[in-house]
Amino acid sequence: MSLIMLGERDPKVLQAMYKYRNEVFKNGAVSVREKELLAMALSSVAKCEKCFEYHADAAIQAGATPQEILEIQEVVMYMTGPSAMIWSEKIDEYVNRKE
Repeated sequence: MSLIMLGERDPKVLQAMYKYRNEVFKNGAVSVREKELLAMALSSVAKCEKCFEYHADAAIQAGATPQEILEIQEVVMYMTGPSAMIWSEKIDEYVNRKE
């Protein structure tokens, strides 16, 4: 089910999900930048391209650099094998972005 469909059919659930997301992705002991980089890494493992794009964009908005994205993806590859990185050309796009 898409988020669009969920919003149409059960908007209260979607609103609750975004409220939860906004609570989780606040600065705390771990910065928003770090949380978004972690979410981006987990998106790679889950092979969710839309998730990767969303969290990579959010990480960049929170101050992450292409070099940080590269290094996080290297950790993902180390922990899970090359398949966690080679599945999406989107990863290449974010690593190659101009700062």
